[in-house]
Amino acid sequence: MGMMKCGMRRDRSTYSRSSSGPQRRVSRVVPRASANTQRQGVEVAEEDRPLHQMATAAAAAATAAGHHRSDGSLTPEQLIACVLDAEPPEIYLMKDVKRPFTEAIIMMSLTNLADKELVHMISWAKKVPGFGDLGLLEQAHLLECCWLEVLMLGLMWRSVDQPGKLMFSPDLILTRDESSCVQGFMEIFDMLLSAT
Repeated sequence: MGMMKCGMRRDRSTYSRSSSGPQRRVSRVVPRASANTQRQGVEVAEEDRPLHQMATAAAAAATAAGHHRSDGSLTPEQLIACVLDAEPPEIYLMKDVKRPFTEAIIMMSLTNLADKELVHMISWAKKVPGFGDLGLLEQAHLLECCWLEVLMLGLMWRSVDQPGKLMFSPDLILTRDESSCVQGFMEIFDMLLSAT
């Protein structure tokens, strides 16, 4: 049995059998790629992945209509079409909320709605152009960092046509007075209303 030296067995190495000169040792050890090189290879592979299926379909439709860009990026029309196709469905609380509201009723209702919206947010994000090009860890990190902002933007968008009210769902629309039973909610309510 050979001895181990520097991760290679001595009897397994190859020696040059040249008769015209001193023997030279030729190693079979293949240099391993550094973690940085391996990471770059992963990034290249991820960059080669196509856009989400919806983006591809919209790009094909826009290409047929003559809106194709030579660099492969989406035109504004294609981007808008993809974002509209990704729009999540309306979410309903589907419970009879007893009035007058109490802090417990409002908080439980909002928690149930947020749970439903977060499930749809993942499906929505997968349809947004460029999201599928990210690695799985980057996708998870991005959603972890911005889920609250996405929920708030959705709430403000739904509430645009409801002056003085916040439309959490079609069956849960709160006025400022109704939200006053939750401590600290009035300030949040006013900030969201001012943005709509």
